[in-house]
Amino acid sequence: MIKRRVHLFPLLLVFHFYCYKLSAQDSSAIKNFAFDAIEQPAYHQSSLKPAGLILPGSLLLYGCLKPAINGISDLDNRIMNDIQQRYPGFHTNAADYLMWTPSASVYAMDAFHVKTAHHFREHLIIEAGSVIITGGIGYGMRIISRNIDVYKTNNTKFPSGHTANAFRGAEIVHQELKKTHPVLSYSGYVVATGVGMLRIYGKEHLLSEVLAGAGLGILSTKLTYWIFNKVR
Repeated sequence: MIKRRVHLFPLLLVFHFYCYKLSAQDSSAIKNFAFDAIEQPAYHQSSLKPAGLILPGSLLLYGCLKPAINGISDLDNRIMNDIQQRYPGFHTNAADYLMWTPSASVYAMDAFHVKTAHHFREHLIIEAGSVIITGGIGYGMRIISRNIDVYKTNNTKFPSGHTANAFRGAEIVHQELKKTHPVLSYSGYVVATGVGMLRIYGKEHLLSEVLAGAGLGILSTKLTYWIFNKVR
């Protein structure tokens, strides 16, 4: 009986050794999993928070209420008449190029390895998705607005496509940098605002059309991020 116990003793040591190793590995795996969960970027956070929709929604709603509120048309006309009197010969194509600057800057950040919320391939998907959503909604708005008299009085189109595209890119910059470079994340809005002003001073668009374009661009990009995070 004693001999059997002596022979079993080495087996017990081996068994205990492997149990200890497996336990240590499991503990290490749990720690690594917890660490990864903490360090992993919060890609799945919603971009459609109510507070973030107030400003762009208000800008878009302002332009859409033009047929119902005479004051919006009056302000548009006063600003347009004033610009025509003060800057009759002003015209520039700068907005055609500047409207792409915010979204192009995202790829510049990829090239210089600036830390952003997503990587290069995801930027391509987000860019394409935001262009499709912004263009699709904007095209639908133009089809509807061209049958409404108040939108046709100055031979302009509702909403401003250049402004929508510029603010679409500006919102991408904001979404990508708001965690790592919060102040710099608003830089795209400066360029986009300049695009909107150029469209007004160039007599291509009215104030309401520019504001609606800005709201459309921001909301479309937020919707794109929301869809991207859900699919991911």
